[in-house]
Amino acid sequence: MSNCVNCGKRLNQAVFNAEETMKSCPRCSTTHGSMHVFHPYPNGFGTTEARISENNPDGIQSYCVECRTLERGEESHVYHLHPTCTQV
Repeated sequence: MSNCVNCGKRLNQAVFNAEETMKSCPRCSTTHGSMHVFHPYPNGFGTTEARISENNPDGIQSYCVECRTLERGEESHVYHLHPTCTQV
C-alpha cells in the first residue's frame, strides 16, 4: 500500500482536514493511488450503530456512501469528483 504524497500517511487510512468537515475515504484514496480523497464529513459517510465505539461514538462509516455500494474489490469511480489532500 502506498502513502499519500502530501501528508505521508497510508492511503487506506482515513484522515480528516483541520476543521474536521472533510474525511478521506480509504477506497477512493487507494483508487486515486497517490493522494487522500476527501468527502464532506459526516454526511458523505453515513452512520451505523454497528460502528459505535469509544473511538467512534457517532458510528461513522469508514467508506464514503458511494464506495459502500460497490462490489468487493471494485475500484471507486467517484474519486475524481472530490477534493484531494492538496485541496483541503
